[in-house]
Amino acid sequence: MTRLPDTSTPNGRHRKLNATSYVVLGMLSHGPATSYDLKQRVGYTIGNFWAFAHSQLYDEPARLAEDGLVTASVEQGGRRRRTYCITAEGGDVLREWLVSPTEDQTEVRDLGLLKLFFATFAEPDNLLKLARDRHASHKARGDGYLEQHEQIVDHGDRWQVKSLELGIRYERCVEEFWAEFIAELEAEQGH
Repeated sequence: MTRLPDTSTPNGRHRKLNATSYVVLGMLSHGPATSYDLKQRVGYTIGNFWAFAHSQLYDEPARLAEDGLVTASVEQGGRRRRTYCITAEGGDVLREWLVSPTEDQTEVRDLGLLKLFFATFAEPDNLLKLARDRHASHKARGDGYLEQHEQIVDHGDRWQVKSLELGIRYERCVEEFWAEFIAELEAEQGH
């Protein structure tokens, strides 16, 4: 493999990093990876609760390499895949981010919630269908988290287990909301 040079931005300054930057740094802290490997790791872990375009996992490692936060090795021959590794400076940046204040408001980007907000313009039967669909969706996701939790609880990373526990609680809470709303709508419609 050919080692690509580490190149920092002028004056040693780094561009402002975004959430995807920290996802890549965090995933590379678990070990070297190609962009495809990163996509797989994210898909099985934080992709369950942090949605973003997977194309970012192909672009961001190269930018982090330009910033000197990761290194890239290119495979000789074959597909010439790039394997990325976090640098000591990248690890420092990740640790600084982990201790920085987290004051941003939590975003709930739930299409069902958005549709509920505008339900004044929907037919009552459509609203009941929406509620049933969202209930089923949140139940399935909560069940999936519970299954993942059972697989890693005894041998997984403690903080990943805690993340799954919060995910389970969140999904069960939202599932309960939709169940109550279904009952309310059915009572109104005389079902």
